[in-house]
Amino acid sequence: MLNKFMVAGRMTADPEIRTVGDNRLCRFSIACDRPKRKGEEKAETDFFTCTAWNRNADVIANWFGKGDIVTLVGSLHNNHYEKDGQKHTSTEVNVEEIHFSGGKKNDPTAKHEESNTNYSGSDVLF
Repeated sequence: MLNKFMVAGRMTADPEIRTVGDNRLCRFSIACDRPKRKGEEKAETDFFTCTAWNRNADVIANWFGKGDIVTLVGSLHNNHYEKDGQKHTSTEVNVEEIHFSGGKKNDPTAKHEESNTNYSGSDVLF
């Protein structure tokens, strides 16, 4: 069986990192526009909640901010929970690889060319 997910989009907010036990956790979301359909004025946007742990959490928190483009590879996880007697399901991306995909949205000096730089938990970034 296979559970792999790849998405490229813009960070919707500055990421924050926190400690959970001995691990570091970074939760964030990215926005990804769907291609416009014929006759539509505006493209639809999908929002993906993402979770990065430890070194991946550090990379996201240190290198990315609101509006930055990021490409992620990971797996989808469905979380089931009950709130106020109602059953809910949420889906999130568990980040396994991080690819630097472009410059900062608000940085006019940044190059907006596609970059080949990437990071996964087993690679060395520097």
